[in-house]
Amino acid sequence: MPQNPTNQGGAAPSSTSFKYLANALKGTTSGGPAQLGTMKVDVQMNLRDVNGLHAYAAAVGDSSSGLYRKFLTPEEIGSRFGATDADYNAAIAYFTAEGLQVTGWKQKSVLRVVGPQDKMEHAFGTTFAIYHSAKGDLYGPTALPHFSKPLAVHSVTQIVYNPKWMMRNSIAIPPHGTTPAFNFGIPPQQIAGAFDYTGAYAAGYTGTGINIGIIGTGPIDPRDYAAFNSRLVTGYYDSGGTFQRTANTITQINATGTANVNGGALATPPPVTGPCSGSLPACNPEDFEAQIDTQQTAALAPTANVLFYLAYVPHENYGTTHDFGPREGISEVNDEVQQAINDNLADILSLSYGLAEQYSDYTALDETTYDPNGTEPVQFAMLQALGVAVFVSSGDAGAQGCARPYAGTGPGVSGPDQPCVSAPAVDQNVTSVGGITAPIDESSHKIGPYTTWGVQTERGFGATGGGISVAVPKPAYQTGPGITGTKRNQPDASLDADPATGVTVAVNTGFAGGGFGGAGGTSVAAPEMAAMWALVLDACKKTAACTAKGSGPKPYRMGNAAPAFYKIYNDAAMYPATFLDIVDGNNGVRPCSVNPGQVGPCPNPSPTIDPGFNAGKGYDLTTGIGVPFARHLIKSVVGV
Repeated sequence: MPQNPTNQGGAAPSSTSFKYLANALKGTTSGGPAQLGTMKVDVQMNLRDVNGLHAYAAAVGDSSSGLYRKFLTPEEIGSRFGATDADYNAAIAYFTAEGLQVTGWKQKSVLRVVGPQDKMEHAFGTTFAIYHSAKGDLYGPTALPHFSKPLAVHSVTQIVYNPKWMMRNSIAIPPHGTTPAFNFGIPPQQIAGAFDYTGAYAAGYTGTGINIGIIGTGPIDPRDYAAFNSRLVTGYYDSGGTFQRTANTITQINATGTANVNGGALATPPPVTGPCSGSLPACNPEDFEAQIDTQQTAALAPTANVLFYLAYVPHENYGTTHDFGPREGISEVNDEVQQAINDNLADILSLSYGLAEQYSDYTALDETTYDPNGTEPVQFAMLQALGVAVFVSSGDAGAQGCARPYAGTGPGVSGPDQPCVSAPAVDQNVTSVGGITAPIDESSHKIGPYTTWGVQTERGFGATGGGISVAVPKPAYQTGPGITGTKRNQPDASLDADPATGVTVAVNTGFAGGGFGGAGGTSVAAPEMAAMWALVLDACKKTAACTAKGSGPKPYRMGNAAPAFYKIYNDAAMYPATFLDIVDGNNGVRPCSVNPGQVGPCPNPSPTIDPGFNAGKGYDLTTGIGVPFARHLIKSVVGV
């Protein structure tokens, strides 16, 4: 989440600077003192060696490095790169002395702090108020927050909070009923045939023994995947050419932390209620996003294990006036990622959410300078050091990433139509996944050209995210024709995302009003890519020459997939054999006429198209290097 106050540690409290306080509250009017009950924040510590962490993350993904695929454990990451024990314990002691609850994780990077509003105000030396804006109410401090003693704290997330800042990257057509039909979206076996997952299945690579983690945006009901699997005849061809049902499970892992002090902060999520109106915990409907992510990965990697990470914070029950809580999923994704690092179970993570880079913790106070100690840059470097491949949707707002969130303008943002990219897809240690329009028939045959998802088909429904970062340096692996500048280019590669060629999703099938619907967005493409990479890791696990390059109990891990993608891109023989280069289309978007800052489904899309980037030969800022095909990707990466 955005709005990160920054304390550089060791300085006196009066010199503490807080990112985004002025910008987040710009254009708001005071609504008087806040009555928040229990509050929570995430505290990012200063690391003992943040530059060393990023250097290690780069080295383990570099095939020319002596550290290539020498991955670490969470405990090793914490002891080598995390906060020092003295700094970590001092921060815990400070907040617990203030009567607040603290949760931590093995990697010693983030502390979750929760407690009554009056105690939180005392800890930060300020009071909190409600602020009104055109985009909804938010809360924030009335004066500059500060600590009463120096702490090695880098940033504090959600001290200014609006529940609408973080956005899901999906576009859904609501469920029509319990009987699937073609107009509800493309079923997974057609996607598998179109992008040659079936070729991988026939070779014996189906994801066996690989764990795919989903960072949850909302709750799931196990009945949905059962309905999805049975009604859609989801399946795969085994090595004997026989059609089989999927043979995997979706397991929910609740974020709890490990270093719980004074009661902790996270709890077991409440049961799914089905469609309803109201607030948690009594009303807890599914959100389409989590269903897309879990069902696509489980169906396309049919013997992989799917781990669904979900965080729930029951404490912030502020009533219905301001709609601030309790919080689950999309508001708590950093806690879910911290849990995934701590557990070290997932070999792959798929993330389908984001916000404008300038509003994220990738940028410093000026919104254009890279901040390597921000929560997200740190946690994705830690995942790379573990060997976990992370796939992130590039966004659904085309080149206009600043349209999300709708927090006004700041030093690095001139207006809502400014071209910019989505975070965390901009991270150096993730694979940014864009989207294409993929018209295929019931036999998985292409019945039209594959193009960039954008203005040619979007009908006011957005476009694939893409562009050049203002802050994040271009990683060393990102080279080749069409890649420009010194900053991170995205996306890296693409798969199906256009709602017009979107996929079938089962949601709330155990309740009245639930059933099957269609879904699009780069939230479809990211889990599709994660599932494809699970087949690659399955092949590595079964190939001695591949596992010999790794180390530790999981030598089949390869870390971020992007370096392998660009290695293929720069090979004249492998590239055309592995990827389809998308050369047509544009990722401009039509905003809503009534609400120009909104991008996505709306009843009145503007006839004016905000400019985007054009697809072209080789790398471009709409679809990256193109679309991979699973069986050929395995051959190019693993050699089998």
